Amino acid sequence: MKEADRSNLQHFVVFLFTAFSPMPTDAPLRSAQPDTLPPSPFPTDDPILGQIGGTPMLPYPGAEDGRLLCKMESANPTRSMKDRIAMGILTEALQNGEYDRVVEASSGNTAGAVALVANRLGVPCTLTCPEGTSPHKIGYMKAFGAEVRTCPDVDSDHPDHYRAVAQRIAEDTGAFLVDQYHNQSNPGVHYQWTGPEIWAQAGADMTHLVSAMGTGGLVSGTARHVKEQAADAGRDVTVVGVDAEHSNISTSFYGADAVPYDTCVEGLGKGGELPTMWFDHVDEMRDVADEEAFRQAREAAQTHGMPVGPSAGAALSVARDIHAEQPDATVVMIVCDGGEQYFDTLFNV
Repeated sequence: MKEADRSNLQHFVVFLFTAFSPMPTDAPLRSAQPDTLPPSPFPTDDPILGQIGGTPMLPYPGAEDGRLLCKMESANPTRSMKDRIAMGILTEALQNGEYDRVVEASSGNTAGAVALVANRLGVPCTLTCPEGTSPHKIGYMKAFGAEVRTCPDVDSDHPDHYRAVAQRIAEDTGAFLVDQYHNQSNPGVHYQWTGPEIWAQAGADMTHLVSAMGTGGLVSGTARHVKEQAADAGRDVTVVGVDAEHSNISTSFYGADAVPYDTCVEGLGKGGELPTMWFDHVDEMRDVADEEAFRQAREAAQTHGMPVGPSAGAALSVARDIHAEQPDATVVMIVCDGGEQYFDTLFNV
């Protein structure tokens, strides 16, 4: 799609979104994005990979004054921001032809994103995931031709854990292991790509950035760029990470005692701190109960026509709280993925 056509399409989407939302006529309407966004740091001639990034920013229809903005990473090809890290990490890793296979361990959106990018780059892909991974997620993996190996749902220190199996496959075959949990290119891609887009779309107004945290790469890299730009402009943007209620990103951030990790929200929280979490660029953490995350995701779809995943529902809960607490705030919330992957858990489909 040509850039002009993409821009026209995105503006049309915004027209539909705002025209039929319950918003008072005197509320300020905000464009999805400027006519131009920073170019992708990973240029491609591939028509599918070229659809990654350049996602729109929309006013949340449940906030009537246009001060809560949603960066719609659900507009990426596999409906997740993980397309960006798969694109960035794999194009960099494979450009010198040192690898002829890609391996990754993932029970979530990263697996589908890696499968897509490997497919378009013409590289075989092996993905490991635990038993019980949703059929929808495995469907993305197999749809793009990846080899999928399911592993027992065991503790992370067990040799049959899906991450340990991926490590062995990479070592035995000489394949490239993406390793989203440790690879500094995970937050690095968002520093180069997602952050500049958000600043171009909302930098003149934003006071807060809110994002759910799993590996932490999305908020870490994005926050670093946004804070650098804000400092150059002589002001600050407050970055708020969102954790599950029974998780240890927040406890690590605040130096508190660890709690048993227990959440039903896929992709939210972790058992402890990861090297992809750049806490220096995060100002505060807020925890959200599973029930609240699901409630916000259901309301976003059923009341406002915007299907989002439960982890995005958790971030939306925090963003709405800040929006209500601070009348002068302009909050940017990252919708990390769409709700289609979670129809079973959200709506008992």
